[in-house]
Amino acid sequence: MLIKLVVLTAIAFVYAQGGEIKYASKVKSLYKEGDDKVVGRLLPTAKVEVLEQKDNKVLLRIKGYTQADAQVALYYAPNRRILNAGFSKNSGVVFNRIESFKESESKQEWNLASVDLWSDNVDLVDKVEPLYQEAQELFANCSICHALHPPKEFSANAWPSVVKSMKSRVGLDSDQEYLLSQYLQKNAKDMPKEK
Repeated sequence: MLIKLVVLTAIAFVYAQGGEIKYASKVKSLYKEGDDKVVGRLLPTAKVEVLEQKDNKVLLRIKGYTQADAQVALYYAPNRRILNAGFSKNSGVVFNRIESFKESESKQEWNLASVDLWSDNVDLVDKVEPLYQEAQELFANCSICHALHPPKEFSANAWPSVVKSMKSRVGLDSDQEYLLSQYLQKNAKDMPKEK
């Protein structure tokens, strides 16, 4: 009877984890089921849905936008280089297309898509706001040397180069660089209002 109770509790826990929304707090490796070969990377602040948990791994559903002719990245918004996740060219990752549309600004074909991949069950948080708060604190350090540029001063596609050019001057590690870039990109001057 005790074994049955433990098994039922474990099953309930796994199902309770399914559908839970989380956010990546650091760059996370992504894997196909049953394989330890890295097929991609999940970027900080990316929203994911936890579908399943097995041992120290979680199955994540990652949604985003992909150009119709390329399947190496899922972007946060169409026509902006804000990665939710990037994938190796020969990874064989299959995207599940949710809808297709022509983006109004660039007139390019885009897909809203998702992919289900495994990752280590670490560096996932319940809310994105503390990550943005950390990024704001990192960004405030920029004012030590010069006047702080408002996030809306540059476009989403320009911010990563700006952050990278300053990385060595302010001593950011890679995780901090990605977090700061994601925050600035998502608050850039050319971001759609609904994002």
